[in-house]
Amino acid sequence: MPYAAGTVRDIPVRGLKLCGLTWSGTFLWCSEAVQNLIMAVDPASGEVARRLPCRDVRTDLTTLGGYLVQVAGPHGVLRVLDPHSGEVVGELPNPRPGAVLCGLEATRHGLWLGYGDLRRIDLRGVDDLRLVDSFPVRHAVAGVTVSDGYLAYADQRAGTINLLDLDRGRDVASVSVPGNPTGIAWDGSLIWYCDHATFQLRAIEVPGIARAERAP
Repeated sequence: MPYAAGTVRDIPVRGLKLCGLTWSGTFLWCSEAVQNLIMAVDPASGEVARRLPCRDVRTDLTTLGGYLVQVAGPHGVLRVLDPHSGEVVGELPNPRPGAVLCGLEATRHGLWLGYGDLRRIDLRGVDDLRLVDSFPVRHAVAGVTVSDGYLAYADQRAGTINLLDLDRGRDVASVSVPGNPTGIAWDGSLIWYCDHATFQLRAIEVPGIARAERAP
């Protein structure tokens, strides 16, 4: 059922195209596709603690095994970076060549990859990107995050954050939010999103989502 939610926290970020967002347990890491940067933002102060260059930033990013993984380049490769030095330590191909990879999240179950053009979200193995499960969704995907029993994904044009019940494998709610959400992240109590329209990181409360599920 659709409903509206107002933001409970707004953090201005210097950038023209905020696209990816993830939560590391300490920082909100967001990526910006004009300056080709990944930034670590302190959610309490709003200060940028670290800036890492990353060429050809495209859409979402996540944390995995102590590294950052950014969707990059025209083919949507998964670029793995050291979060301290910014050094690129590896790249993995888009598992669906030619499809538009827009959402990315790592959890203990594997890598979640959302495709905007296909309206589909895949769960894949971390080591070999083997397909474990796949979910059709109602809306175009612009960013993905996962909580205890729900997968949340953003629809930028519609201005919604949508909830997929993982037990039932289907969409169960659509939340209208201010602006145009792209990358999204779950910090254990709030869903944060990059607002493409206002160059801010914004947070909303979504009733019924309990605890965070993060990758080891």
